[in-house]
Amino acid sequence: MRRLSRKKALNLVKELDAFPKVPESYVETSASGGTVSLIAFTAMALLAFFEFFVYRDTWMSYEYEVDKDYTSKLRINIDVTVAMRCQFVGADVLDLAETMVASDGLQYEPVVFDLTPQQRIWHR
Repeated sequence: MRRLSRKKALNLVKELDAFPKVPESYVETSASGGTVSLIAFTAMALLAFFEFFVYRDTWMSYEYEVDKDYTSKLRINIDVTVAMRCQFVGADVLDLAETMVASDGLQYEPVVFDLTPQQRIWHR
């Protein structure tokens, strides 16, 4: 690998620019454009400054409350496929106090587990 001289290396770094600059002949400066830029930069600086203080002074407040409604039931939806006949499947759901939450609300949807002849061929 050849070594680059220091001057060539410096020129290479100067030419390496992800965002090429617009030629000076295309740029037209004006007092109104400078004013708008200063106002925009000032507004961005103020917003960043205030956002930092909001971030610094923010705290979490946790509030806990005991559920006093003993008659409400927990609704649980579970989709389970079991390879056995429906009359052998049952579920008893108990809460922390070991009271029955739901046992008769199961909805059985029969599923066929037998493979068709085409599926058996493909499986082999």
